[in-house]
Amino acid sequence: MCFERVSHQLGVIFFVIIMLIYGWLGGMRSVAYTDTIQGFALLIGVFLLLIGSIIYFGGVPTSTDYMRAYSPEKIGIPDAAGVRNWLSLLLLIGIGAAVYPHAIQRIFAAKSEKTLKRSFSRMAWMPFVTAGVVFLIGIIGINAFPGLSTGDSEQLVGMMASTIASQNALFYWAMILLFGGVIAAIVSTADSILLTFSSIISNDLYGNYINPKASQRKKLLVGKLAGVVAVGILILIAWFPPATLYQIFVLKFELLIQISPGFILGLYWNRLHPKAVFAGMFAGTAVASVMTVLGLSWLNIASGLWGLLLNLSICVLGSLMMTVSEKEENESEQVISV
Repeated sequence: MCFERVSHQLGVIFFVIIMLIYGWLGGMRSVAYTDTIQGFALLIGVFLLLIGSIIYFGGVPTSTDYMRAYSPEKIGIPDAAGVRNWLSLLLLIGIGAAVYPHAIQRIFAAKSEKTLKRSFSRMAWMPFVTAGVVFLIGIIGINAFPGLSTGDSEQLVGMMASTIASQNALFYWAMILLFGGVIAAIVSTADSILLTFSSIISNDLYGNYINPKASQRKKLLVGKLAGVVAVGILILIAWFPPATLYQIFVLKFELLIQISPGFILGLYWNRLHPKAVFAGMFAGTAVASVMTVLGLSWLNIASGLWGLLLNLSICVLGSLMMTVSEKEENESEQVISV
């Protein structure tokens, strides 16, 4: 099993084409099917990867002994700056994940309220299980492949899986299943966001402002074409990744979290003004972006949270100073009451 036979660029193009095909033809239904399939694949594959890691690399106790002897800083108590950084990341990801586009999309796509509640009752605890297993695999990997650089460490799971897959047929097919699920999860998430973007272009922009009399079929076509253009731009970025996966992951949430005041405050406060929301979102995104690009850090707290603080302040103060029409207030009351 080898993970370097196909170039990064060729892989990007191949999976973008797959995403466009099933997103264009199947829409949200196709995303739901791929989510189900990749969920089972990931669950089975990641647990077998953990079992293989324990068998062939010695498990967590062996890694702990290694770190105690050669990297004691990894098991030491973090300083105040480290604690602030981790707490800020937890807050950043916790709030950002709650307003993730594909998560919200699934709320509106649910067949009924009962189906939605049943789904969330299972989803609530699954991240702790899956992320916990991956965390243990990462700890074991410290001993399995010591001394990796920051860039090389992002290939750790692939390196461990390649070694385990070469041991016997069971683990070979399990690792194929695992990485098939990983790829499906990435493509599925990207496709969900692409569908959301296409819907915004076709309904909110084209349908409301450019051509209000357009048929549903024409608006759908415009949205799909806009999605293809957006994917073309993103391919150029993905062709030469601007940073490590971890940095891209954090940057995504630093920007994504800026929409949270509009969603969270809007659910419980009918005086929230749309202009204040837009101004706050714009200011928060600008602050987070500038701090990230320039590498600025204050108190070792994620730049997205400083942007969110400014964002939230503008939303609240701006809404208190602006008046809301009776029609808008009634509409807000209807949404909040639901």
